[in-house]
Amino acid sequence: MDWLKRFRLLFVALLFLFLAALILALQTGSDRETSFVEKTLMQTSFPLQQKTQGSLSWLRGVGERYIFLTRVQRENEGLKRMISALREENNRLQEAILAEERLKKLYPLQAQHSSPAIIARVFARDPSSWFKTLLIDKGEKGGISKDMAVIVSEGVVGRVIEVSAHTAKVLLVSDPNSAVDVIIQRSRAQGIMEGKVEEVGILKYVQKSDDIQMGDKVITSGLGGIFPKGLIIGTVTKVERKRPGVFQYIEVTPTVNFSRLEEVLVLGGEP
Repeated sequence: MDWLKRFRLLFVALLFLFLAALILALQTGSDRETSFVEKTLMQTSFPLQQKTQGSLSWLRGVGERYIFLTRVQRENEGLKRMISALREENNRLQEAILAEERLKKLYPLQAQHSSPAIIARVFARDPSSWFKTLLIDKGEKGGISKDMAVIVSEGVVGRVIEVSAHTAKVLLVSDPNSAVDVIIQRSRAQGIMEGKVEEVGILKYVQKSDDIQMGDKVITSGLGGIFPKGLIIGTVTKVERKRPGVFQYIEVTPTVNFSRLEEVLVLGGEP
């Protein structure tokens, strides 16, 4: 059989070991001389004993290394889990720090208004390119109502157009359906800023005789009862006076990056 061939050397070694042990047992306590047969058996079994001892030592070493490697592997897996948990915790802490830094910019704005000024978090956006709205996590139960102004430290975001118990929808000033009464901060020229499909606004109803220049700041006028006066809304980035009609064509780039909004301040009305 195959297994007999495979373990033949081991069987022979064990047989010689047994015979050697038997001879030692027989001569224990006896002073007689060792016979030729006994000497032959001892001399023949000695190399086999060495090989057997070496095999047993090798097997013991393999077992010890296996146990050591198994323990190291378990410790390594435990360390990996610990590192992963620490990375997750570090990421959460980093996010908390960044959120606190963003909120610090809103706290001064909140303090400037005697009427309710509510901090809310953005949790969804309109995926379409035609309507520019976002959802916040405060609604009627949080003190939000329709037509409240929404701002951040960089400027005007938009106004609340729909409210449920716990959420509200905000129409961005860059939406084509948005219209805000504004003035040019430098020259005090007045107009109405409307949104476009692109991320710019159009400043309408500004006469060609009004002094409008590239880089002029556009702020809310306070008319209409929604946005308090003096809030920054954008910067003039294009002026054309050669078009037909009595009004200039003016493009305004909002100061707010709407794609990166995470927290906003909802104003309850003029202070």
